[in-house]
Amino acid sequence: MKLFYTVSAFLLVSCGTVADAPQPISSIERSAAEAETADSLMLAGDREAAADMYCSAALLLQPGTPGRAELAEKAAEASISGTAAIAGLILETPGESTPFRALRMAGGQVAPEIMSGLLAGRFQLPDYVALAAAESLLSTDPLFAAEFLRLIQTDLPGTAGKDKLLAVYRAALGSGDRELQEWSWNTAFDQDNDQLESKFYHYRGMARGKYGFQDFVDSFNLWPAGDIHAVAYDLLRDTLLADSSLANRVADSFYSGGLWNEVYDLAVNSTNPPAHIVYLGARTRDRLGRHAEAARLLTGYLELWPGGEDAPNACIYLGRDLAALGRVDEAMEWLEYYENTWPRHGRASNLPWYRGSLLAENGFWEQSIPYFAETVSRYPSNTTADDAQFYGCLALLNTGRTTEATEAFGNFNSRWTQSVYRPSSRYWYGVLKLESGDGSGRGVLERLISDKPESLPAAFAREYLGLPEWRPYSTAEPLGVWMARNGKPEAEPTQNALDGVLLLNAGCRKWALDLFRLAEAEVGSVYCLAPFYLANDVWERGPSAAWQIWSLEDDNRPLDLWRLRYPAAWSDNVTETTDRFNMDPKLLWSIMKQESAFQPTCYSTAGARGLIQMIPSTSEYVADENGWDHLYSPDILYDPATSILYGTACITSYGEDCGWDIPGTLAGYNGGPHNALRWGWGTASKEEFFSRITYNETKKYVEIVSHNYDIYKEIWPEYN
Repeated sequence: MKLFYTVSAFLLVSCGTVADAPQPISSIERSAAEAETADSLMLAGDREAAADMYCSAALLLQPGTPGRAELAEKAAEASISGTAAIAGLILETPGESTPFRALRMAGGQVAPEIMSGLLAGRFQLPDYVALAAAESLLSTDPLFAAEFLRLIQTDLPGTAGKDKLLAVYRAALGSGDRELQEWSWNTAFDQDNDQLESKFYHYRGMARGKYGFQDFVDSFNLWPAGDIHAVAYDLLRDTLLADSSLANRVADSFYSGGLWNEVYDLAVNSTNPPAHIVYLGARTRDRLGRHAEAARLLTGYLELWPGGEDAPNACIYLGRDLAALGRVDEAMEWLEYYENTWPRHGRASNLPWYRGSLLAENGFWEQSIPYFAETVSRYPSNTTADDAQFYGCLALLNTGRTTEATEAFGNFNSRWTQSVYRPSSRYWYGVLKLESGDGSGRGVLERLISDKPESLPAAFAREYLGLPEWRPYSTAEPLGVWMARNGKPEAEPTQNALDGVLLLNAGCRKWALDLFRLAEAEVGSVYCLAPFYLANDVWERGPSAAWQIWSLEDDNRPLDLWRLRYPAAWSDNVTETTDRFNMDPKLLWSIMKQESAFQPTCYSTAGARGLIQMIPSTSEYVADENGWDHLYSPDILYDPATSILYGTACITSYGEDCGWDIPGTLAGYNGGPHNALRWGWGTASKEEFFSRITYNETKKYVEIVSHNYDIYKEIWPEYN
């Protein structure tokens, strides 16, 4: 006892009371401190450092505790690139989408944990989890990828089924399993699907390396707008530059697939460039509005190959490029040379229109009139006849001959009842009558408003007459109630529909759409799932569902139906990106609806890709201008976030140049800013500018997207 008291006394003297002694910091306290530091890092904008600190804080807590799961979520939200440690934490928490999220973050690094979870039966939709895991391993561990593929027990539908077949082939290539290669190859080609076959050729070419040239050519030709060609071009570039015969075999596919800068590269950097590639290279510059470069290449083409296959068209485009540069006399000389050299060429009947239009576009309206008249009289069935007659009306108007112009517009309206110019012609006819004191002009404008209420000329007519703008009308009635009242009740979502939502939320939208289509067949029609699609942000299928029931009550549609057909799709990406560029998100949605109908994998015959339908060459210039060139590849344009980013940057540049005038911005985006100038942007009135748009596609595009924008402004007021 004496010893005990002696030691106790020593402790009291040396350290104070036992209660005053320093205590070890608990892991919970350390976790809280690190979480607080992570919060500060997030406020400072250092997301990756914050993610690492949240992850460290989570690992200090016991698995299965709410605090650990909460910090894991914060780490996942903060991280931009994702790490294996964060992915492992995410996998600890049961959830429908956790395996997919973990794979997106860390790919094959979490494959062992995914395999364990699959074997233990922990995951929903295990076949899709296995496919996602296999895809993450194909480039690094094909044998392990094959193990995942063997776990798939069902025939996956649609895109997922094709992705599985391609994954089997790639795994077999990596492992050297020739029997499985042959089986998957034959199975794929029995499906007669160009995209799938293109991918098979591509990956066989990649496996063969420098011996895979023909495979790459076949891949390019089957699917020119594919998202797999950039690496192949990098592999082949030196060969293509050195061998003109090989370059010729891919030139047309590159051109039609939107790989215009690659075509131009071959045209200007080849040791002995083929004639056709030089011509196509010039056309790419022409279509991008780089008229000086186009004229230089076309001049060189005609000097080297005056009798070449593309020479007649080269001559025409050279004339038009020179006109765009203001060199009108030279342009007319080249068109005369074309006429004298190829009088029987297939475009010879277009020649008066070419001459008249380039004169008009350069302000020589008086001189243009005889050429427009020649087209109408000599070639009344030519595709340019309505263009020429309408431009003849504008020429009379622009030279002050208003009485003749009024009569000419009236004649045009009578003759060209289906022309894209007719609404504009009716507008001018009504306005000119009213301004001449003829009151019947008001009736002309009122009939235009009644017949074509959604057209831009109708909007111009309303403004001219002082009438209110068109606005969509909606009710507050719930969509399901409205459908039932109109005899089209909604259906109970099937298991395929519910599984589709699981995949949707897991970031596997393309596979989800396969299940939604199966569900539509099960319930009878896409419209039966309209409220379900509205509630779950199924943007790719919702507009189609809305369209099928759109006419049940023309003037009594609920707001829900309007929002289903005109959704605020990818709202987080869109609002974040448009805020960054100071653009109205409602305009971007208006464009997205027309460009792709919200289908991320959409592509055009001209090679435009993704939600915003950008041509790769245009996207490359956007990347250069914004300092993203180190990240750029034409293969990334099908990614929704990328498409939204590049599209917003591009549209903003046109919008700012136009002072955000909507028709001018839209015409510049769809038809090219160089063509918007050609049609009179900045010099003509808005009514004349729209009237002068000669590309039917662009005219319709400007009109439809302008109408979309009117709708979006009304039905989504919360996005300002």
